Amino acid sequence: MFLIIYDTLANIGRYKGISPAIDTAIHFLQSSDCKDLPMGRVEIDGDTVYANHFGYDTAPLSADSVFEAHQECLDLHVVLSGQEKVGLTPTEQLNNPQVQTDQDAVLYTGVPQETLSLSPGMFLLVYPGEGHLPKLLNGESCHVDKLVMKIAL
Repeated sequence: MFLIIYDTLANIGRYKGISPAIDTAIHFLQSSDCKDLPMGRVEIDGDTVYANHFGYDTAPLSADSVFEAHQECLDLHVVLSGQEKVGLTPTEQLNNPQVQTDQDAVLYTGVPQETLSLSPGMFLLVYPGEGHLPKLLNGESCHVDKLVMKIAL
C-alpha cells in the first residue's frame, strides 16, 4: 500500500497542515516561478526543505531501471515541462537493496506495480519507504524539466 499524494498543483493548498515542512514547500510552490529557478540545488529552508532542479530524457522501462526509496525525506515531484511516468512498487516487493546513506536513498531493482503520469500542472508526493521509479517514457521519449523538493520528516 502507498501513502502517496497525487494531485494537481491547483489543489496543493488542500494539503497544508500535514506538517510545517510540507507547508513550507507548498508556500514555495505557490509563490515562485519554478521555471526560472537555477539548475541544481535550490535553498528554501536549509536541509529541512530544498529543491533539486534538473532535466533528463525519459526512457522505457528496462532491466537496468532503478527504483529508489528514502528513509528521512519525502519527495515532492513537479514536472515543469515534458511528461513522464513514475513506477511505484512497495519496497518489500523490490530486490537488491543498495543503501546510499549520503543521499538518503536505497536503490532497488524490480518491476512497477503501478504507474502514474506526471505532466505540468501535476505533482506527486512520495513518502519515505515507498519505491518509486521516475524518468519513464509516457508515450514517446521527451525531455523533462523537473523540480524534486526534498522535505525532511
